[in-house]
Amino acid sequence: MIKEIMNCQKCNMCNNQRPLLDKVEECDVMWVGLSAKKVDNIMDEIPLSTSTRSGKLISEMEAEVCGCKFYKTNVVKCLPLSNNGKLRYPTKKEMDLCIVNLKREIELLNPKIIILLGNNVIQSVEKSLKVTFDKFNDYEYKLYKHGDYSFLPIHHPSYISIYKRKNKEIYIDAVKELIISTI
Repeated sequence: MIKEIMNCQKCNMCNNQRPLLDKVEECDVMWVGLSAKKVDNIMDEIPLSTSTRSGKLISEMEAEVCGCKFYKTNVVKCLPLSNNGKLRYPTKKEMDLCIVNLKREIELLNPKIIILLGNNVIQSVEKSLKVTFDKFNDYEYKLYKHGDYSFLPIHHPSYISIYKRKNKEIYIDAVKELIISTI
């Protein structure tokens, strides 16, 4: 499975950097971000690492939930770069091509909760699964059951870190409570 994803060549982004994947082989909670970041060695790094704002905030939430196994991934596993070599948002087409890899990870890891980080991720998963998640109000998040899986759409952690720092504890508590009540 992982080998299959590591060898993905559905688009040209694999030429920028091979897929960045977590090393965990089982999990209770799967965090899903948008796309990979540039790393020196994909074997030494994982998605949503603590070297990013998002990863730091996710790590804080994980520390509040004992006994859970976490897995971090992205909709787009490879590095989207602009023509001038700068990190960019992946296109809808790139997300559509790569969502197959996310679905495969979900099937193999069978998480109890799949946390979708931000609107781009939420919309990509909605389109792929042909579902609609209600828009959340403030920090009133809720789980959505789809097939065998529970999805939790939330604000992107970097949005909280940058624009809503004063509400960080409310955000952490809201997510933490849903994880604890589900696991």
